[in-house]
Amino acid sequence: MTSLDTAAPRSLPVWRAAEAARTGWLEYRALQTPAGLLGATLPRGVLQILFFTTLAGVLAGPGHREYAFAGSLVLALSGTNVNGVVAVPVLDKQYATFARVRTGALSPTVTQIARALPYPVMGWLLLVVQGAIAAPLLGMTDFALRLLPWAWVYALIALTLSVLGLAGATMTVGRRADVVAPNVLSYLVMLCSGAIVPPGRVGWVDAIGQVLPARHGLDAVRAGMAGRPWLGDLGLEAAAGAGFTVLAALSILVQARRASRHGHDDFE
Repeated sequence: MTSLDTAAPRSLPVWRAAEAARTGWLEYRALQTPAGLLGATLPRGVLQILFFTTLAGVLAGPGHREYAFAGSLVLALSGTNVNGVVAVPVLDKQYATFARVRTGALSPTVTQIARALPYPVMGWLLLVVQGAIAAPLLGMTDFALRLLPWAWVYALIALTLSVLGLAGATMTVGRRADVVAPNVLSYLVMLCSGAIVPPGRVGWVDAIGQVLPARHGLDAVRAGMAGRPWLGDLGLEAAAGAGFTVLAALSILVQARRASRHGHDDFE
């Protein structure tokens, strides 16, 4: 047996995962056409940033605009990522393709997560463009440039919000609530992340925010820009994402075993 023969089986799972990610990209392109992204998703995010930043300035004073601008970027991400990634399990439900996913050589968990990868990537790229458009319209170009070195933290938040949406959708796809649940989660992120209203005002809101993605990532950005320690907050954000990844993986595994036991993939 040659070295190539022994290397091929080891690289095969990686190749399969890469093919699943490529399939996810093709699915994303079919659902999110350039016209839809440029004509609806992109301007909607810009308007969200403009609205929440301006509203915060009116209600809390000009000094709160920078706080709200940094937070409104997360609100824009929540719309594109938490809600958008729902398409991954919902397409399998609509087109009855989950049987192929669960009986394939690649585990259904890896397949679903790989297919979801375009959402955090494209959500973050859209966010960079949305922020670049909104900042000069708000007269906040200088602040946006100071925020730019922390854009990689928003990339992490894009990932954690995507796994939150995937977990919500996969846990409820059999209850016909796969669209409602991510919407509820998206609104909880808006309310509990401290994006616009600083933490410490309502106890139960802070408690929910502690376990949801985005809250700790935003804290890390704000702490870093203020010169305070931020690595702890970043670790908590990564932990929140890991927790919801585990939830998504477990729900996919349960669905696959239930479908195998019942002999159908009706998600009932």
